[in-house]
Amino acid sequence: MTENTYYKPRLVIGDKEITKGMSGSINFSGNSQANSCTCKITDPEFQNYKLFNKELKVYLNYGSDDGIPIFRGFIKEIKPNDKETNIVAIDPRMLITGTNSRMVELTDDDNYDGYTLASFLYAFIDNKVNTDDIYIGLDALRDTNPIISMKGERTQEPTSVYDIVKQKLKTAVDDAEMEKPLTYFIDMIDDGKKNNITIVKEKQITDSPSLYLSYSGGLISCKYNRRAPATHAIGGGATFQYGNKPSGSVGLKISGDFKDKNEARTQAINEILLNNREINEINVEASKGHYISIGSIVRLSAVDTDIDGNHRLTSKKLSFNDGGVKLSLQLNKKPLLLSSYIQ
Repeated sequence: MTENTYYKPRLVIGDKEITKGMSGSINFSGNSQANSCTCKITDPEFQNYKLFNKELKVYLNYGSDDGIPIFRGFIKEIKPNDKETNIVAIDPRMLITGTNSRMVELTDDDNYDGYTLASFLYAFIDNKVNTDDIYIGLDALRDTNPIISMKGERTQEPTSVYDIVKQKLKTAVDDAEMEKPLTYFIDMIDDGKKNNITIVKEKQITDSPSLYLSYSGGLISCKYNRRAPATHAIGGGATFQYGNKPSGSVGLKISGDFKDKNEARTQAINEILLNNREINEINVEASKGHYISIGSIVRLSAVDTDIDGNHRLTSKKLSFNDGGVKLSLQLNKKPLLLSSYIQ
């Protein structure tokens, strides 16, 4: 991977800026997973700093100083030794994720029945997390279409708010164009002062690309795998068969609280169509595209006839040090969180 020396990355922890003796990587994992940053600092003074829960920001500084960090999060893990200090930071979603976060217990007496999914998330963060400062911005939070209701949502024990939201969000599928269903995911948008949580609808693959890559324009290397798409789905008392199985029979199992078989079959159709939408899993190393967001459309040109065209950016990794930045992109492939596969 070629290092882009036009970038002059800067690491800021609390009010202390580091431009030398540091290196690290930022993972934008996509699919509603929290972004993370791991970094290494060789300055021995940092071993004496109280770093836990400190705000950490990374600026790429392409040509000039950036006003908005490419990553903003809070330090969750510190491992000092006699030569360096290793740090792991997670974006502000860490405050509502996992067993160490502020959790919620939904009962018949204490619930959010009158709320939508977005208003539930807004109310919880506003009342339980942002109590003495704005740790998670709410300016960009909007509902899905169709709107997801929290009516009847209960938990058997204290549960991570983010786990509830991610699970409910799976039911939000915009199928206005039946053969081109679009799902939603959660992301963060930094406005220069705070990191705002938001719910984003996928772009249509035919939308205008945010990034064009070719071997003569920004593309360093490209590898891809082609998987066999699912041909049938089963669950909720319903089944759905799709296509004529040119690549063999591959199935997936659907789950959920369906009111009847018709609703289960609609879910089966949506998941089959989503699974068949992108069958190439592409890994790219590039010298441009560092700032584009997850879900953006990337167009590959004159690379390979099998993969030339538009693709969705599903994850991104930036590796940095005081000499520059390296970029790798993953197109189309998502972590298997939507369905459990059966062969």
